[in-house]
Amino acid sequence: MQYATNRGCRITFEVAGEGPAVLLQHGLLSRRRTWHDNGLVAALAPEFRVVTVDSLGHGDSDKPADPRAYCRDARADDLAAVLDALDASRAHVVGYSMGGWMAAGFAARHPGRLRSLTLGGWDPVGGRGTASIPFDTVLSGARARAPELTAWIDEQAMPGLRACWDALSEVEGAEAALASCGAPMLLWAGRQDPVHDAMQALAARLPGATFCAVPGDHLGAMTTHSAASLEALRGFLRRSD
Repeated sequence: MQYATNRGCRITFEVAGEGPAVLLQHGLLSRRRTWHDNGLVAALAPEFRVVTVDSLGHGDSDKPADPRAYCRDARADDLAAVLDALDASRAHVVGYSMGGWMAAGFAARHPGRLRSLTLGGWDPVGGRGTASIPFDTVLSGARARAPELTAWIDEQAMPGLRACWDALSEVEGAEAALASCGAPMLLWAGRQDPVHDAMQALAARLPGATFCAVPGDHLGAMTTHSAASLEALRGFLRRSD
């Protein structure tokens, strides 16, 4: 494990492989080892320097209770701090679900540091689109369907995770930032993911963006059908690099 510090908070990350940097940011309730479990790190490491990050409030990173710590700009700057710790001026930034929200924020804050941008399973314009669903319902559903992914969550993590969920409604200016960032862009989603259609429509509006659909729903695109997601991502990274 390695650490970066931003606004007094410690962000944990790991590095595997050599080559152009690829930063992988997980979704809500997940952590960096998810990218190992679904095989993406092992598949990408022969060609890229793969950086997996525990987002603030998750895994081995700090878990402040203050909701202000989880705003979009600060979380985007967390990713920049990780790149600074690696002495990496630019990177391919890949975010899934909440990680896609962070990656869109990174595009707004640090467009010049992007080699490419990939947003998976996240509509950066419509946001979470589930404002009426309480966090407890989201958590209980995740625990029932994917207990192995959420086993790490304890009471200490709960305030930060709630704050993460609430912060996902912050989407102002996202489409304009993506349209002007100038980086090659991939949007990808499972065909049964509720955000599929919105992401496909957004990709059609963004200059130079491509859209890829893979089998499965929001979770399945990264678990059961992770091989299809890997094929799409690796092909895009190779072309962009």
